[in-house]
Amino acid sequence: MRNYEIAVIISPDLNDQSLVDLKETIKDWIISSGGEVALVDDRGQRKMAYQIEKKREGHYISWYSSLLPSGPSEVERQMRLNENILRFMIIKSDIPVEPNEKSMSVESDSNVAETAASIGISEEITEGDKVTEVEVDEVSGEEQEEESG
Repeated sequence: MRNYEIAVIISPDLNDQSLVDLKETIKDWIISSGGEVALVDDRGQRKMAYQIEKKREGHYISWYSSLLPSGPSEVERQMRLNENILRFMIIKSDIPVEPNEKSMSVESDSNVAETAASIGISEEITEGDKVTEVEVDEVSGEEQEEESG
């Protein structure tokens, strides 16, 4: 089984009950394609960068799950047929998410990095990761590099 993140933008026109029903339907699609949902990240209704189907806002939800290699194609097929899903993206996730008691719903202001930290994934900044700032002299137009850190 492989780890996937399934990100979906749902139409803002749905009422609360229809939204809950659609979330359950998507979860059922994941389970019926041989997967299991580990985490649901409901980010709520947010403004989109550009209009999709004459809508400026969408409801953002991500499912972190484990699927068989053939699973994403079936979930993708189902999502293409649903008119309430404005956009979706299924990507392999590097973060192994293990299912807890049941699908936990993450608060809308939380960060997925907190989830990664809670399961023991950490990054170290090495000497090669230093950031350099480039300043441009306005008079001569020459670039000068300055090491920060």
